[in-house]
Amino acid sequence: MTRTTRRIIMIGAVLFFVLATPMVLLYSWGYSFDWQEKNFVLTGGLYLKSIPKKAEIYVNDQLQNEQTPVFVKRLLPKEYQIRVSLPDYHSWQKTLKVESRIVTEAKNILLIPLSPKIEVVNPELPLNFSLKDFVQEESEIIFYVHQPSQILYKTNKEGSFREQISSTPLPWGHQYRVFASSNEQIALLDEEGQLCLLNPKTKEFDSINQNVQGLEFSNNNRRLLYYTSSEIWIHHLGGSDEIAESKELVTRLSQEIKQAIWYKTNEHIIFSIEGNIKIVELDSRGDRNIISITESQAQEIAYSARDEKLYFIQNNQLMGIGLE
Repeated sequence: MTRTTRRIIMIGAVLFFVLATPMVLLYSWGYSFDWQEKNFVLTGGLYLKSIPKKAEIYVNDQLQNEQTPVFVKRLLPKEYQIRVSLPDYHSWQKTLKVESRIVTEAKNILLIPLSPKIEVVNPELPLNFSLKDFVQEESEIIFYVHQPSQILYKTNKEGSFREQISSTPLPWGHQYRVFASSNEQIALLDEEGQLCLLNPKTKEFDSINQNVQGLEFSNNNRRLLYYTSSEIWIHHLGGSDEIAESKELVTRLSQEIKQAIWYKTNEHIIFSIEGNIKIVELDSRGDRNIISITESQAQEIAYSARDEKLYFIQNNQLMGIGLE
């Protein structure tokens, strides 16, 4: 090898080092080149977690090498079409925005079977059957509106004590149903559909909404689900300086809503309309995913945390569905 050749090789190596080093450093610092904008930008990422696991991930219709749960790295800051798929399950789709130095999360992706297994639990229900009692253990504490004082009290089954809960009387001439969370947050619903929530500071009831047909506290005691004939709402209960009390419309439908209940994730709501049982997610980024679970003329629905099944009554039969 001649001296000239060696010199050319050495100069080439130095130039390569000078040019490559900034590229390597930029890459290690999280930069990628944006060919549309013709410049280097800081990248972001996506963290996706699904039930069930090991689902395929598509980013802008490009299949990724890994399955859920997965961290998709080094994405340019922009919006992406995300699809999570698993054979024999409904796909989950959403538009998610990725920002520089931020990991955008979707940790409550629920995949529903295309044909969930339905079993007949009881082919002929007795007249006194209660689906609520079937799926829930009866509470030892009882809340009631005392007559004629119109004050809310609590006691136990034995009636061995009585404790006043509300500080002022409720309006006369109404019949109230009392709903209590596991940490004793209290909501009242009268026969006209007026929903009230007990203010823990003032011990008075604040009006939340009207024309309400039913309600249910979430298992984590952070939200109150309630529904009218055409709308499903979430009331965020707050309870800390970081989380303010607020309400949120989940969905509005043209068909009459017969019932709405929580699913175990506390991030999904199961509801029944004429001829169908559906489930909707709370993730409001983009369009909410609403999936049909089964076609059914269900008179009543309930979810059992004990065996993680959805139960419903149809034609005086008790039916059960596993959603995973």
